[in-house]
Amino acid sequence: MIAATVLPGLDPTITKREITITVDVDGVTPFLKIATASRDGEDAHTFVSDEGANLGGLGSAPPPLFYFSAAIAF
Repeated sequence: MIAATVLPGLDPTITKREITITVDVDGVTPFLKIATASRDGEDAHTFVSDEGANLGGLGSAPPPLFYFSAAIAF
């Protein structure tokens, strides 16, 4: 019989977790931002955000509220 491996994120015996998320943001224009988020220096993901032209941005990427709304939906 093969023993089942429990992933650390699903292990019910773990009662405390400490996660450090680091975010670096570069401002390209007043509204266009590039952010890179990583967990403990690994799993880096880059996000680009911009406001629409009606708010003074270039409209070249989703506005911050879109990312915030999507995060709540998850």
